[in-house]
Amino acid sequence: MTTDLSVAAAKAKKNPTIEDYLRQYEPEFQRALGQSLDAAKFAQDALTAIKQNPQIGQSDPRSLFGALFLAAQLRLPVGGPLAQFHLTTRKVKGQLTVVPIVGYQGYVQLVMNTGLYSKVNAFLVHENDYFKAAANSERGEFYDFDRAQGERGPVVGVIAYAKIRGYDETSWVHVEADVMRAKHRPQYWESTPWKTDEGEMFKKTGIRVLQKYLPKSTDAAGLALAAQADQAVVRKFEGVPDLDIQSERTLDDDVVVVTEQPTDPVDEWETKEIPK
Repeated sequence: MTTDLSVAAAKAKKNPTIEDYLRQYEPEFQRALGQSLDAAKFAQDALTAIKQNPQIGQSDPRSLFGALFLAAQLRLPVGGPLAQFHLTTRKVKGQLTVVPIVGYQGYVQLVMNTGLYSKVNAFLVHENDYFKAAANSERGEFYDFDRAQGERGPVVGVIAYAKIRGYDETSWVHVEADVMRAKHRPQYWESTPWKTDEGEMFKKTGIRVLQKYLPKSTDAAGLALAAQADQAVVRKFEGVPDLDIQSERTLDDDVVVVTEQPTDPVDEWETKEIPK
């Protein structure tokens, strides 16, 4: 029995699994997370999310751990009921690659973490709702909105707003649904929450657009990082402290929507090493 355990331990050390790497990186996760989250809980939540999507276990390890370190730097949990941070997959130059998507609640958390705002929200505008945007010398830029009674019709846009703490002032944006589908939805959207929960993706896009117009400060660095890395390929290279971020527009390879389901994703990692 002792011999068998020794052999098994040696094999595990030689061919580490995803879980082994997560445990190995816990100290680095904790440094990024600070006091906001426990690294062991963060790693366990990540492992649960990974097991729920078999394609992740077949993906480029640099992209997986790039996405996880991004989540840690943003101090957002991966997966779970809050849906603040999603792991999705696409193919880049024929290789399965993990692509992070920050959820609506993730953006709300990041805005509130700045300490600059007392409230942030986004809501959907439907075809039968009353919505009018205008501007005048008395009210400045403003909008009027009235939710339709009864059938509201299809979604035609989103309003996102943030109220500045200590001031009777609100920043807001309106983004049309067609614009979001054309300019903000990733090409591989059918394998992401854009297919399963488009309304939430519209609301997060509203806040992602809004953040461009909010006051800039060091307290908002996490929000700016999220907007930059959201729906981009983020890679972690061994020995390099900064993450490598490539937006979809900078990737000139063909995008392939992945539909195949590998049989045993976690075990596949026994033959993979984190590339350097």
